[in-house]
Amino acid sequence: MNVKNNRLNRETDEKIIRTVYAMMTQQHRPIGKITVREICEEAGVHRSTFYAHYQDVYDLVEKVEQNMSRQLTESFFRKLDENAPARDCFAEIFAFIREHREFYLYYLTESRQYGILQLTWETIRDRAAAVNADPRHFGVDTTDEMAYHGIFFLSGMTAMVRLWLRNGCQEEPAALYDILYRQGAVQQAMTDW
Repeated sequence: MNVKNNRLNRETDEKIIRTVYAMMTQQHRPIGKITVREICEEAGVHRSTFYAHYQDVYDLVEKVEQNMSRQLTESFFRKLDENAPARDCFAEIFAFIREHREFYLYYLTESRQYGILQLTWETIRDRAAAVNADPRHFGVDTTDEMAYHGIFFLSGMTAMVRLWLRNGCQEEPAALYDILYRQGAVQQAMTDW
């Protein structure tokens, strides 16, 4: 195994990613307006080098999404595996998002409806299902009903994170969890009249 080439490959990959990240977050460029030519010029790499790593700009962004989702999910599960309470696990997610706020602010406004949070939610949901496949554990009767609650939760959490990011992450991550936790009572009050 050629360690020097592997290190150079990794460094080139990181340089390309940093360049696109800066274009997205600092220059506020939409993904569809970033060209491979511009990336190569700013990163100081040849087009053939770019294409050795990625198919196109969207492929690069998707790989960045997957990497960020993996890191986000790992931070959540690290807390979960320590038997931390839910508040600490979710605070870990919010702290990670705050640490990478430029990326998330850009990504959640520029890109897909749910993006990374959906990838993270799917991993968490699948792990919860593996531990306890009975939807009654969550207070619902069927897996179909659980799907409705899951999409409602995901949509609400994504919207909440967007608002938090737009407001400059003023609340601490644990306080954001407290807001999330109270949603059940607030939703019930809003629908009981």
